[in-house]
Amino acid sequence: MSIGSDFDVTIVVPTRNSGRTLRACLESIRGQTRNCQIVVVDNFSADESRAIADELADVVLEMGPERSAQRNAGAKVSQSSIIGFIDSDMLLGINVVDEVVASISSGTASVVVPEVTIGEGFWAKVSAYERSFYVGNDNVEAPRFFRRTVFSEAEGFDESMTGAEDWDLGLRTLKLGPRSRTQSVILHDEGRVRYFSLCRKKLYYASGLMKFGKKHGVEALVNTTRRRWLRSLRALANPLGLGLVVLKAGEVVAVASGLLWLSLGGNIELQRPTRNYDR
Repeated sequence: MSIGSDFDVTIVVPTRNSGRTLRACLESIRGQTRNCQIVVVDNFSADESRAIADELADVVLEMGPERSAQRNAGAKVSQSSIIGFIDSDMLLGINVVDEVVASISSGTASVVVPEVTIGEGFWAKVSAYERSFYVGNDNVEAPRFFRRTVFSEAEGFDESMTGAEDWDLGLRTLKLGPRSRTQSVILHDEGRVRYFSLCRKKLYYASGLMKFGKKHGVEALVNTTRRRWLRSLRALANPLGLGLVVLKAGEVVAVASGLLWLSLGGNIELQRPTRNYDR
């Protein structure tokens, strides 16, 4: 379909036990100033995710095993000129899609939408504080919308990778055309955030980080770990900054433990997060 038709944009939402946030996510897509096709790909949820998807989405698929495969499957059922991928715990600002269409119409290949973390508790505030340093950092922010031809030429998400697949696709699509970013943002609703849950998630993503490093080289992996707050003692001289140091220390230990376990032939599948797909 050409840009300008009713369904010139398709947004794919992978889900897994996402009942807490899915309705708000899909309603934020429905509320865009430009009409979008919504494709939900559910990974056999045990909660009300499928029922919510049936009510609000245009197309609902059911498959796993992970979000990279789900995203690729969702992309295949649409022929829209622009394809986007939103996690089920995200809320789109009302003008996001309009800005994406304008940008891709002007020649960009992919578009980053900045994220703002929201949630409950001290660690949610720490996560939001951390993300505030990533705005405009191309090594951390990854595109979520793509020109269809670019996404197809890049062959979509690497289905062997979980945890670094957004960075991987971002690097591959950057070789195919320029990247832009919107002024509008995504609200990332992390709910009640707990310290050990954040560390456990990083443990689960260790295998994806290992594959990313092997695929793109050590330098690319190192670039993703460069953080502006590391170069500013002032940024750390407050309760949230101190919390950030403690969080990063725990996450580093989790990733290092995961990498060691994998190098010894272990499997981290048992550490799979039980909640919906967040980052």
